[in-house]
Amino acid sequence: MPKSNIVKALDELEKTDIYSMMLFALYKLKDNEEYSTLSELSYVLNGENLINFLTYYGGSTIKIPTIAELKRVIEALILYNYVNIEEIEFAQALKMLDNKDDPKLKEIKETYFKLVEILKDYSFKRS
Repeated sequence: MPKSNIVKALDELEKTDIYSMMLFALYKLKDNEEYSTLSELSYVLNGENLINFLTYYGGSTIKIPTIAELKRVIEALILYNYVNIEEIEFAQALKMLDNKDDPKLKEIKETYFKLVEILKDYSFKRS
């Protein structure tokens, strides 16, 4: 590609493309598979949020939860609210969940019982 075409192509890049290219180059330079998906971050986070994310988590290894994992915690927290705050019987509270027929109900109950242990020392007051 002639030099003028390279300059033109670079001039047409958006800020997100440049961040993506930098993160891709970092992945290739590090030759580390853990860096392989970083270049997509620039398309998910805007420039300022990307820099904030890198500033805060730079050098850390984190695992991003799935939507299903978050949904399970939300369901367990709803169950916690019914049982531990509104004082509804556990069996009745289970019936009140939107996904009472969900095959993952066992996981929701397991998550609930773990949350009970985690939250037993916290006091929640409604305003």
